[in-house]
Amino acid sequence: MTTLGTCAISHKVNHLDLILAPELQLLAIIWIGACLGSFANVLIARLPEDMSVVTPRSRCPKCERAIPWYENIPILSYSLLLGRCRGCKSSIPVRYLLVEILMACLAAGLWLRLGITWQTAVWLLLNTGLLAIIFLDIDHWWVPDKITYPCILIAIAAAFLPGGIGMEQALWGLLPALLVYIVAKVFEKLMGKEGLGFGDIKLLILLGLLLGAENGLALLFLAAVQGTVIGALVIGLGGHEKQKDQTQQSADDDDFVPHPRAIPFGPFLILGAWQVFYLPDIFASIPQKITLFLLQNLT
Repeated sequence: MTTLGTCAISHKVNHLDLILAPELQLLAIIWIGACLGSFANVLIARLPEDMSVVTPRSRCPKCERAIPWYENIPILSYSLLLGRCRGCKSSIPVRYLLVEILMACLAAGLWLRLGITWQTAVWLLLNTGLLAIIFLDIDHWWVPDKITYPCILIAIAAAFLPGGIGMEQALWGLLPALLVYIVAKVFEKLMGKEGLGFGDIKLLILLGLLLGAENGLALLFLAAVQGTVIGALVIGLGGHEKQKDQTQQSADDDDFVPHPRAIPFGPFLILGAWQVFYLPDIFASIPQKITLFLLQNLT
């Protein structure tokens, strides 16, 4: 770690520090993150419509006016235009800005955690897909294969790159997905209905390949606990009602049709993965600490 004068910017030291000041590195990776957040918005908006994510150019969701490049600068353009289309003056959902800011923050966290490395590049790409999955799962109960499968390939490649966990640990990382698959099948046999969509299993495969078995089990525990708490609150407030008529896309993907009061599990898996990865000293050891506490007090 290094600390730069009064700026107090701490990050993992890398060779790039010799030619580019850490402050400039941070600004650059924040900008890259914001741009990738803009692409995540494209995925969120277009994949459910089965549209190309390359063409046509971005358009106003209301008047469909093509947006020129200078009105499509991540974060800045939305702020300067006060969240409105320059043509029809209709408001643009604040989610577009939120996704870009979230991705910029995730990118900054990568720089603080890893510096400028191959793993940083890997996580930038994967976080773009994971952020898109969060909102697609919330809106459509859908973890699209078009994002999951390429990310799985990237995660496998990452195991061999410098700083990767290695192929053996990556393969052990499939254990949490296998356990969840077995539990889901047992639930289906006993209850006669699916309790978890296969999209979540594939997402857990991706996260396990990326983080390994121990961290995979930790993120699964965190996701289950946080999902249970939020789920209880949602049920108490009447359920995830806006999803009642939005299950067809999920059905097309993996035949999983959610209960109106259910909530998607994918966002909690991703949240758990980020907690374990970005703050391992706090979150990665929580399951072990709870197990140890229970053993000490039950014996």
